[in-house]
Amino acid sequence: MRRTAGGLLFTVVLAACGGEAVQWSDIVYSGAPPEPLDAPAETVEPSLAAGACRASLRIASAGGDSFATWWQVRQDSSVMLMVSRAEREPGVAWSPPVIADSTDHGVRGCGRPAPAIAADAVSGYVHLAYFAEPTSGAGLFFAHSMDSAASFHSPVPIVYGENPSRVSVAAEGDRVAVAYEDPNAGQPLIGIALSATMGHIFENRLNATSDNGRARQPVVRLAGDSIRLWWREYSPSPTVNATRPMYRAGRWD
Repeated sequence: MRRTAGGLLFTVVLAACGGEAVQWSDIVYSGAPPEPLDAPAETVEPSLAAGACRASLRIASAGGDSFATWWQVRQDSSVMLMVSRAEREPGVAWSPPVIADSTDHGVRGCGRPAPAIAADAVSGYVHLAYFAEPTSGAGLFFAHSMDSAASFHSPVPIVYGENPSRVSVAAEGDRVAVAYEDPNAGQPLIGIALSATMGHIFENRLNATSDNGRARQPVVRLAGDSIRLWWREYSPSPTVNATRPMYRAGRWD
């Protein structure tokens, strides 16, 4: 359904389950806000042990603390998802890492998408989203900590699928959004899973990009009831490496 609001044209996309809706703006091809970095921030990085996948390191900060996550490879080439915390006080080092998820049984070593991390100053929670291959089935998973990354709840599946997929996570208060490359789509597209319960349950899942594009590399952010989504659109030709940045905003009712 399409409607106008305040002179702007919106597309209302209903989730596959539940009654909530996101009202999306039209896709912006140029003049979009700068894309935030889903990569290490300008802070001192933790010292990683042998076997750590340095390229997978991601860091988020909130409430005066920084939180880092990365993949640690085991001898059989499966991985463990590690998390460490550092307080922004002089002389305070990174804490010994904890294992957020040890269920992976894949044999990809470091050849897998990096995890995503968000630290929420409102709730104090730390949220993770990532692709893993446990015995229950490969797919995209979510885990969070309610005690500043001292421990993590059991992972929650976002969507099952065999294709390794990149993911981004954002959180503010009760709301959590996970944007991901759909691991089952024949044509690359970005999906979003939404939780209004701090990630305990994801009540809604919906497509956020056009079925006609080739959307990859999502980055999502939340601000109140606003969802902002960036991604890259790839050429349909395998011989063309060029991509173009894409953006749209939505209102989460």
